Amino acid sequence: MTSPIPVLITLPVLTGIALVLAGRWWLLRDSIVDRLINRALAACLFENLLRETWFQQSLARLLPGDDSDVVNIARQLSLGATILTISHVYGVAKLWAGADPAHTWRRQRRYYLVTITATAVILIAGTPARHADQLIDQTLGWPAVVVCVVFSLPLGATALLLGRVSVREIRAASGATWQERALFTAVMGAIVGLGIVAVGYPLGIIISVMTGQPSFDPEMHWEAWSAFLLSAVGVPATMTVPLISTLLTHIGWDRTGRYCRRLRPMWTDLTAAVPEIVLEVRRDQNRRTDPAIRLHRMTVEIRDSLLHLKRYSDSPDDLAATGGDPHIYARCIAEAIATKAAGRSPSANPFPPRYQVQPGTRDLTAELRQLLALAKAWSHVRGPRNTPVASRRQLRTT
Repeated sequence: MTSPIPVLITLPVLTGIALVLAGRWWLLRDSIVDRLINRALAACLFENLLRETWFQQSLARLLPGDDSDVVNIARQLSLGATILTISHVYGVAKLWAGADPAHTWRRQRRYYLVTITATAVILIAGTPARHADQLIDQTLGWPAVVVCVVFSLPLGATALLLGRVSVREIRAASGATWQERALFTAVMGAIVGLGIVAVGYPLGIIISVMTGQPSFDPEMHWEAWSAFLLSAVGVPATMTVPLISTLLTHIGWDRTGRYCRRLRPMWTDLTAAVPEIVLEVRRDQNRRTDPAIRLHRMTVEIRDSLLHLKRYSDSPDDLAATGGDPHIYARCIAEAIATKAAGRSPSANPFPPRYQVQPGTRDLTAELRQLLALAKAWSHVRGPRNTPVASRRQLRTT
C-alpha cells in the first residue's frame, strides 16, 4: 500500500513522530510501559515510512532486485509493521489490565512471534498481487481475504482489550487531571478508529470477493488515510500527552516546579544559616529528583530552619503572632539570621509556651500558601547581593 497522502502532510507528521520519540527516549524510558510505548512509536515511524513513495523509491535504488518487487514488498511489509506497532500497544494494554509486569517481555516475545507469523502469511498471500504489480485490493481473490483477516485480527483484539481497560479507568477516574482526561479522550478516539478498521476492512474485501464485484476502493485510499490517522496521528497524540507533562516537570514549568522556584531564594538563605537541618537529596538513576519530593523536602527544611532560628529572636516567632503579616515575619527571620551570624548564643528556651505547637491535624495546603507568601515577602528583606540583611540597624531602616 502506497500512501496517497501528500508529502506536505506526511513529512511534518513524521517529523513530529520522530521528535516525540526522541523526547520520550530522553525523558520517558525508565518504566516497562515507557519502553513499550517507545518501541511502538519506533515501529509506527517505520510503518509510515514504508508507505511513502519517496522511501519506497529509495529502497528500490539501494536494494538488489527488480524495482517493482522491492516497492511491492515494502508496501506489504508496512502491514506487518502496523501489526508490530499494535503488538506493543497490546502489551501496554495488558499491563493496564493487570497483567504481571515481571512477565512482560516473555509475553512480548509471544506477540513478536505472532507479528512475524502474520507478516509471513501476508507476504505469502500477497504474492499474486506482487506478481501482478498491484495492490491487494486490486487483485482481490481469497488470498486478499487471508491478508485482510490476518491483518485485522490483531487490531480487533487490541481494540477490545483497550476498550475494556479504558471504560474501567474512566469509571474510576472521578477526579482526573486534565492530562488524564486528554489521554482518555485520545485513547477512546483511537479505539473507535481501530475497531472500525478491524471490522470494516476485511468485511469490505469479503463482500467484494463473494459477490464478484470489484473493491469499492481498489487504490486503498481509505485504508491509507485510516492507517495514517490512527498510527501517525492518533497513537503519537496519545503518547504526547504524558510527554508534555513530563517535559513541563523536567524544566520546572509545572505547578510543583513553580512552587519550588518561588521558595528557592528563601530556602537557600535559611539553609545557609542553618546548614545542619539540610537532608540528603536522593536522586534517580538519571540524577533527577521528583518535583513533589523536592517541594516536600524544601517545606520541611524551611519549617525546621524557622524552628531553629526561633532561639535567636525575641520578636514574635510565627505568622499568627505577627498578625498574619508575612513582611513583619520575614524581617523577624532576617533579624534572627543576623543575630546567629553575629555569634550570639541562642536562648535557653527555644519554644515559649504561647508558641508551642499544639497537637492536631496540619493543613498542608494552608501551610504551603503561608510559606509562598513568606517567600514573596522575603524578596524585600534580602540585601542588594541577594543575601539576608546583615544587621538589626539595617533591618529597622527597611
